Amino acid sequence: MIRTWQEGKAKVTGTQGNAALRAARDEREAALRDTRRRLVLEGAWRVFARVGLDGATMRAIAAASGCTTGALYPLFPSKEAIYAALLAESLARLETAVTEAARAQAQPDAALRAGAFAFLDYYRARPDEVALGLYLWNGVRPRGLSRELDAELNARLMASLGVLEASLRDMGVDKAGSARAETAALFAFLIGALVVHQAGRLRMLGCDLDEIAQAHVDALVERLSTKPRGERSPA
Repeated sequence: MIRTWQEGKAKVTGTQGNAALRAARDEREAALRDTRRRLVLEGAWRVFARVGLDGATMRAIAAASGCTTGALYPLFPSKEAIYAALLAESLARLETAVTEAARAQAQPDAALRAGAFAFLDYYRARPDEVALGLYLWNGVRPRGLSRELDAELNARLMASLGVLEASLRDMGVDKAGSARAETAALFAFLIGALVVHQAGRLRMLGCDLDEIAQAHVDALVERLSTKPRGERSPA
């Protein structure tokens, strides 16, 4: 009886030990996979920044990542999937920057200004991410990007724009569709201003990005403040 109990205890202990070993192995493999994935994303970023999505190849990404092409496919099925992962991370960082800036302000007009300038500052400091995002902003779906990924990326972008839209609603832009239209108009200005700034055309015209952004947002706030509540929409 005692022997049977001891044998049973040893069996249970051995089973628990095996489970712990499997858990440790799985954790180690997951950590290695995350490390490999990060190296691939960093390598792909360098390739995309140099030649763009269309010019990139899985072979070039593998070389920049320090691995073989065959090692990429268990992590990402295509260069478009790698692009989508990079853009998702970029948009998540953008949302954090815009949200934190807007939430630090007590008044809705100040929150709108802060959010808009956080958007500009984020991309001004990361010009390569503007080029990365243009595929999404221009409505161009890269070949191989699934409908699900496309929808996810658009949802991530809308999370940042939603912060600006909420500030507009707090300012009284509550007519159906008006807040969304105002947000779209502001977004179009911000993107256009960034692209023209990065192309050096603002400097050629003797203008400064902050100056024209300040003038645009000032005009927006003034226009909205003089319209009756519920009738505030883009001019």
